Amino acid sequence: MTDEAKQRHYLPPPIICVNDRILLHYAILNESVGYNAGHGLMFVGDKEIGRVPCLAICQDEAPSQFMLYYCDADWMPIGIASYDTVDAAKKRAERIYPRSLACWVEGHFRAEEVDQYRRELWAEHRCSFCGKTPEEAKTPLFQGVGGARICSDCIRQFDDELRGRKMD
Repeated sequence: MTDEAKQRHYLPPPIICVNDRILLHYAILNESVGYNAGHGLMFVGDKEIGRVPCLAICQDEAPSQFMLYYCDADWMPIGIASYDTVDAAKKRAERIYPRSLACWVEGHFRAEEVDQYRRELWAEHRCSFCGKTPEEAKTPLFQGVGGARICSDCIRQFDDELRGRKMD
C-alpha cells in the first residue's frame, strides 16, 4: 500500500450514506485488528469474505434492520449482512475481525447533511417531470435523449391523460 493509500485508509469516511442508507457507525480496521480465516460467517457468492479495510453499519429501509457493509478502502460494499441491532452487527464483525470493536466510530450526521447528500447523489437521476428519485418512485426511471428521465408513475399519468382525451 502506498503512503497516500495508507493515509487515506485512516481518514474518516468521505460518505454520509452507503447504498443510499444513512451511515450510523463505521470502522477503519487498522493493523491491531485480526482476521479469522475459515470463519464460515460471511460469503460473497461461494467465496468466504476475506480481510477488508472498512466496515459500515447503516439502518435499512425497514427501521428494525441494520445493515453491516464490508467495504473496500473507497467505501464500496464488498459484502452485506442484515442484523436486528447495531450491537449484533458489531459482534458478528468482531467474530471475523477480532479487536474490531475498538475501531467503531459513531457517524454523527445531521438530518440537513443527509438531505443535502441525497439531493446531490440523486440530482442527475430524478424524473424530469415530477422530480422523484428512483428511491421515491420505487420503480426504474427510463432515460431518453439528452438525459431526460421519466418514472413509471408519470408514464401511467400521461397514458391515463392520453386515453381520457381520446374518449372525449
